[in-house]
Amino acid sequence: MSVCTPCQLLENEQRVDSFNSYVDGSPQIDLDGKLFPPTLKGPEHFPVSGDDKIERIIHQSWKTKMVPMQFNDYIKSFVDNHLSWKYMFWTDHSTRLFISKHYPNLLSLYDNYAHPLNRPDALRYIVLFHFGGVYSDLDVESLRPLDPIIKKYSCVLGQEPHVHSIVYTNFYEQASKAFMACRKRHPFMKSVIDNLKQFAYFADVLDSTGPRFLTFSLRQYNKKNKDLQVTENDYVYLAPPEYFLPSVDSEINKKLDLLCGGLKCLSPLRQWQCEQWKQEGVRTEPYPFSFTNHVWSHITYKNHFRFYNPTFNIFVMCPAALIYESA
Repeated sequence: MSVCTPCQLLENEQRVDSFNSYVDGSPQIDLDGKLFPPTLKGPEHFPVSGDDKIERIIHQSWKTKMVPMQFNDYIKSFVDNHLSWKYMFWTDHSTRLFISKHYPNLLSLYDNYAHPLNRPDALRYIVLFHFGGVYSDLDVESLRPLDPIIKKYSCVLGQEPHVHSIVYTNFYEQASKAFMACRKRHPFMKSVIDNLKQFAYFADVLDSTGPRFLTFSLRQYNKKNKDLQVTENDYVYLAPPEYFLPSVDSEINKKLDLLCGGLKCLSPLRQWQCEQWKQEGVRTEPYPFSFTNHVWSHITYKNHFRFYNPTFNIFVMCPAALIYESA
């Protein structure tokens, strides 16, 4: 009897399968038909004039206003590419102050999260619902202005590279919390916030507030709003990975090496991905038309918010930065 050792060595396989079985209405992929869309070769058409559909606000966060220097250039890229936009910076203190004032019903949930990463995750959904704008992780670089995006869509989610989703979840698509843009009071963000309590018991941050949680919320929302058209204000656009997260995390090669050692153990989707990886490898650079690029620093996951030296004051980088202090 053969043993599929590489499959057994995937430490998160059982947990991922359990989470996926919980997801209601998960899309099924037709393996006999046209399985995958052609690789995106260039950008879609964006308007160059007209009203904005999303507020011109950049939201970013860190534990305090003293930020690790390794994020300096990435923050600067957002500031430089969006000179007319507001820049709101969120610290642990300002976040709790804001939630206690405007969302007191969420304060106990926020305070009692088991993992420190749950709190900045929850923050991004709440501030996008309350203020609207763009939320970006600190290890995301702005490559060009986002004006075309906010003139076309009312809510946009970045998407993980497909290889990430296939390896970690056995699905082709997974939304990313590293980059999101949404108008204030969008019903999708309201539904995400409403799901926070229900998912708080998941031990893994990815499932309780992270990308798998966000992906479930998107599938749930789309199932309830299947007739929404892309031009409507309540529509949610899951952008191609090439727009906001074009580069693949370098650590994925280790996972692929382990995963692809026993193809007979794998789903057809993962078998396809393994063949693609063996033939083409993975992309580590953005495209000419990419708006942003995620560099996958993993600083918070690996070091649990440990401060790196040196640091810089966010007000030195952006004197006009806004930090919430009161009502």
